[in-house]
Amino acid sequence: MDPQEEKAFLEAFETHADALYRHAYFRISDKERAYDLVQDTYLKAWDYVAGGGEIKQYKSFLYRILHNLIIDEYRKKKSSSLDELLENETIANAVEARLSEGSLQETEESLDETALVDKIRSHIPELPDDYRVALTLRFIDDLSIGEIADTVGVSENVVSVRIHRGVAKLRALCNV
Repeated sequence: MDPQEEKAFLEAFETHADALYRHAYFRISDKERAYDLVQDTYLKAWDYVAGGGEIKQYKSFLYRILHNLIIDEYRKKKSSSLDELLENETIANAVEARLSEGSLQETEESLDETALVDKIRSHIPELPDDYRVALTLRFIDDLSIGEIADTVGVSENVVSVRIHRGVAKLRALCNV
């Protein structure tokens, strides 16, 4: 491997590792397993580059590998869910922290927003997997439509439709 490829790989690691971890954690709700999946992602990418493979866009490439690893993880264990993530959060601590930070109006607005986010999160598992993946990549990981298309292996048009339909279905589920 030439020094430029190694430098590009290390830059990709520094740039994308945290976002990949957040994505994995959001999708599988297990901190240790998310960390392991991100490590596996970089190992697979390293093996690909060391084997002579060329990567034009690391972000899409890494998300594609992680996406495939998460699918494999779902196949192994389907019991993980977003509900586990929500149960692990201590809402009482969050409320107490918010109450100590601002005015009553700010706190009420913040709690209303938190309640809405919790309501949305509670309905995400009800979405079809294609919609759930597209919404997570777009709104949690902030990937562009093109990057999502590269990640999941479909056209940009299909991604746009999945996002639109996913948002519409989520609105209907939340009665917003």
